[in-house]
Amino acid sequence: MATQADTRPALRFVSPTGSRELALLAAILVAGAYFTLASPYFLSVNNLVQTMRAGLELGIVSAGMTLVIIMGGIDVSVGGILAVSAIVIGKAYQAGLPVYIVSPLGLMAGTALGAVNGFVTTKLKVPPIIATLGSMYIFSAVMFLVIGGSWIAGLPATLSPLVNGWVGFVPAAAIVLFFVYGLMWIILRKLAFGNHIYAIGCDEQAARLVGINVDRTKIATYAMLGFLAGLAALLYVARMRNVEINIGTTIALEAIAATILGGTNIRGGVGSLLGTLLGVVFIRIMQNGLVLTGVSSLWETVIIGSLLIVVLTVDAVRNRNNPRAI
Repeated sequence: MATQADTRPALRFVSPTGSRELALLAAILVAGAYFTLASPYFLSVNNLVQTMRAGLELGIVSAGMTLVIIMGGIDVSVGGILAVSAIVIGKAYQAGLPVYIVSPLGLMAGTALGAVNGFVTTKLKVPPIIATLGSMYIFSAVMFLVIGGSWIAGLPATLSPLVNGWVGFVPAAAIVLFFVYGLMWIILRKLAFGNHIYAIGCDEQAARLVGINVDRTKIATYAMLGFLAGLAALLYVARMRNVEINIGTTIALEAIAATILGGTNIRGGVGSLLGTLLGVVFIRIMQNGLVLTGVSSLWETVIIGSLLIVVLTVDAVRNRNNPRAI
C-alpha cells in the first residue's frame, strides 16, 4: 500500500539549482548598466520607484502563475480576471460603497473566476490551455459589455497610499510585493499544500496514488491565482484611479514569461518564486530602459520572446538528457 513517504522521490526534482536565478541576476545587472550609460534618468530614484510601482500588478500575478505552472497547469485568462475584478471594484466605488466592502468584492470576484477555471480543468477534464483560453474570451467580452468603449474614471484615492505611499524611506509598493512573495513562499515551501502542488506537477497519477486530493488542490491553486489577480486589480485601481478598456491585455503572457525565465519548468514540478521575482524585474527593466532610450517597445517583445525560446529549448534538452523518474 502506498504511503505519504512514497512522494519523496517525486520531490527530489522540485528545487532548481539556482543557476537560472544567477543567470537572470547577471542579465539584470548587465541591462541595468547599459541603460544607466544610455540614459541619465534610468538610475534616478524617481524612475526606479515608478518602475517598481508599475510592475506591482505583474509581480503579484506572476507569483500566483508560478504556483499554477509548478502544478503543471497554465492560465492565459488571468488578464481577463484582473479586468473583471477591476470593473467590479470600479462599479462598486461608483455605487457609493465604502472601501471595506469594495475591497473584498474585488478579491472575491477574482477568486471565484479562478476557481471556475480550476473546476473546468479538473471536473470537466478540459486541458488548461483550452479552458483558460476560452475563459479569456468570455472575460474580455464581459468587460466590453459592461463598460463598452469608455473608461471608469475619477475613482476615490482611498487605497492609493498602498501603492503610491511611503513607509519611512521604503515605498509602500515594495512592502506589499514582498509580503505577497513571502506568503506564497510559506505556502509553497512550508505547508503540505505546497508539497502537493509540487507532487502533482511531478507526476499527477503518483500524487493520486499516495492520497493527495488532486482535483481539490488544482481548484484551490487556480482560485489562489484568481485571488492574486483580484488583489492586483485592487492595487491597479488604487494606483491609477480608473479602469481602462485595455486593462490586463498583456499581463498573462508577461507573467508566464517572467515565471519561465525565472526557472519554473513549463512541464511542472520545478519552480522558484525568487526566480519569478527576478523575471519580473528583468521584464520591467527592459520595458523601462527601452522607453528611456527611445527604442520601440516592439524590441522588448522580440528580446523576451527570443529568451523564452532559448530557455525552453535548454529545458527541453535537459529534460531529454535527464528524464524525471518517479
